[in-house]
Amino acid sequence: MNPGMDDPANDNGPRQLTLDIGGERIFVADSGGDLPAILFVHGTMMDGTVWHKQVAELSRRYRCVCPDLRGHGRSTAASPDISFEDHCDDLAELADRLALKDVTLVGWSMGGCITQVFVTRYPGRAARLVLVDTIPQRLSDDRFPYGQDAESTPKTRHALETDFVATARGFGKRIAPEDEAVAAYISDLASKARQDVTINDYVSTDARSQIDLLPEITLPTTIICGEKDLVCKPGASTFMAEHIPGCTGGVSVIAGAGHAPFLTRPGEFNALLREAIDADDHAGD
Repeated sequence: MNPGMDDPANDNGPRQLTLDIGGERIFVADSGGDLPAILFVHGTMMDGTVWHKQVAELSRRYRCVCPDLRGHGRSTAASPDISFEDHCDDLAELADRLALKDVTLVGWSMGGCITQVFVTRYPGRAARLVLVDTIPQRLSDDRFPYGQDAESTPKTRHALETDFVATARGFGKRIAPEDEAVAAYISDLASKARQDVTINDYVSTDARSQIDLLPEITLPTTIICGEKDLVCKPGASTFMAEHIPGCTGGVSVIAGAGHAPFLTRPGEFNALLREAIDADDHAGD
């Protein structure tokens, strides 16, 4: 496929593009149309295909744009040393190149961390923000008790270095314990991720925190989480809702769902997403 050209093999779904951005080839699926855009940002070990249940239902009303982040899925990365800021810069250029309008930015898990940085690094570029099962920092400390223990990183790194495929496949049941088919899908996707990029995703975030950015997030913000999320504790969502000025509606909790409610409870999730967009559109009525 030539950079920036449509993939002719996908006439019945979103057009598939590869854009030259930041010296890399960034893959994106774009449902197209002169419509308000939803820019979906996936998590670690994943790619843009995880949003297929949203694209299938929402693409008639919204322009659904699902990139593979740098070094993930079909997007390249010359080095595994990729920062949240690198991802943000890629997303900003992608939005410019595709001339996206009235953008709803949706970030899941690590993608939610990236979108927290994006809306403060590029104020005004998104019209609204939707944070899905995410956190403002990965490790727990005195002011944020909802993260992981510091000892978890060396253990995870060792497992990823010694038996990457088995370790990656083990994430499926942790992400979607309530749905065996989704867990298997997630496991298969994770096992195909780049080992070096995945290790960087974990190790490089230990020293990071977005907590001091939260008061700067003033655009309309919706926070959604699964009631039984084992990866990003629901308390983290409550913490963010209390510290983000743009979040005025608290946390929308999807009962019985784990870390990926957009896959295991797509009907409820899509309804919340439409509600978030419509509520903001009619806020001035």
